[in-house]
Amino acid sequence: MSEDAPLVSVVTIVRNDRAGFLATLESVLSQQGFDDLEHIVVDGASSDGTAEAVRAHAARLGRWVSEPDAGISDAFNKALALARGRWINFLNAGDAYADPGVLARVEPLLRDGRRAIVTGYSVTAGVRSPPYPIGNHERLARRAWLSHQGSFIHRRVFEACGGFDPRFRVRMDYELWLRALPRFPFTFIDGPPLVTFAPGGVSTRLRREFFAEEFAANRMHLRFPALANLRVITRERLHAALRATRLFGVYRSLRLPPNR
Repeated sequence: MSEDAPLVSVVTIVRNDRAGFLATLESVLSQQGFDDLEHIVVDGASSDGTAEAVRAHAARLGRWVSEPDAGISDAFNKALALARGRWINFLNAGDAYADPGVLARVEPLLRDGRRAIVTGYSVTAGVRSPPYPIGNHERLARRAWLSHQGSFIHRRVFEACGGFDPRFRVRMDYELWLRALPRFPFTFIDGPPLVTFAPGGVSTRLRREFFAEEFAANRMHLRFPALANLRVITRERLHAALRATRLFGVYRSLRLPPNR
């Protein structure tokens, strides 16, 4: 990594979400007191005008590509290959920093060479994720519920653990955490949310895959996955049952939101 590499690579993946891309771009550009970054955009060959919007704003981006991909994991891995920054933050189309001072606030932590993961809250529909601070002492399956968007991950984490597993369509972030967190501690910022994201993402739409992939990731990486997967089964059944009732709106307001 060259000495002039940016401190942060902000990664945005997008497909057919022009408005979401433009909102995220504006959020990155609006950050005050911090300009040591590059914005990487990976567009999955959008057909709704998103690719044209990316191209129109190319001068404001670090690097970008618009081409077909094999899914979210593949797009993330393409972005990692393009990124030059020491730290990576995944801010997907439609996501935004919670306020213009987020990057300036986290900068001192990112300049500390002892840290590998700096993370905080994200929020959607008024619900905070995670709902309370997570510590490095907690069980691995609980630590792996760190907010993906609300995390800054040092490049050395990916160099040691690899990128995103393309077999995962929805819970690739959770699976990555299960690989990375046993090796790298994190610093949790218990303060205002770092990121906001809109509900209705892929992990919300593909709920069956969401639970199935979490179950599979636990079996792959946990020493004793039975208890964690019992919790997955319980959550899946509760989710399915409440969807059929008028209580689902209440459940949505109380449940732990997905990472993406």
